Amino acid sequence: HIVINNGAHETVGGMETVAEKISLTEVAKACGYSNVACVTDLQALDKELIKAKVSNELSFIEIKCAIGSREDLGRPTTSAMENKNSFMDYIRE
Repeated sequence: HIVINNGAHETVGGMETVAEKISLTEVAKACGYSNVACVTDLQALDKELIKAKVSNELSFIEIKCAIGSREDLGRPTTSAMENKNSFMDYIRE
């Protein structure tokens, strides 16, 4: 699993989350992940992705990043319920 953590609910105004106040890597370890890492740059991310790919074990990588998205980033055009129903229809097939 990969968590991209900017510490905020950016799409709804940048409100701070609790993600900066808890250790997601410690939570992952407690949940049984064999490989756990927190990275802050692309070189470290590349290294951890390769490690996760070859390990054949449960892996958790937290990517700490800054707030910032494209100005022209589109917003969803469907509701959460529509998304759920579409997903449920898809997996039934």
